[in-house]
Amino acid sequence: MDAFALVLLGGLIAVVLWVWLLGRYYPGTGMEQLGLRSAREITETREALEAEDLDQMIAARNARRRARGEPEVSASEYELRVAGDIHEHNRRREQYVADRELDQLLEATNAQRRKRGLPERTREQAREEFGGGPPAES
Repeated sequence: MDAFALVLLGGLIAVVLWVWLLGRYYPGTGMEQLGLRSAREITETREALEAEDLDQMIAARNARRRARGEPEVSASEYELRVAGDIHEHNRRREQYVADRELDQLLEATNAQRRKRGLPERTREQAREEFGGGPPAES
């Protein structure tokens, strides 16, 4: 083997060894050295900031409530209120979908009844027949 090739091979081995030793014994991680953070650190920081924001918002809201002479509200009471609002939203959405399905069913049924010369069925008749409960608010 030629001397030049040996010098290049030795230099390459030295660089690889130096990089390996640097990575092995240098404190911290490569991400820290580049100023980057892991996804877990980013998520934990975001959650901590959101919790701090929530505490500050509740404290400000309670300060206004105290100034008006109203009782303070805790985070758990806000959570219960939000859960109730979500439940009510879902109930209304389900009622809307059920009404739309009933309208579509009545439209198809009444088209067939008209072809046969029978009187059309009303919403109230369909609700009584299928036990749909009280009529929906329009």
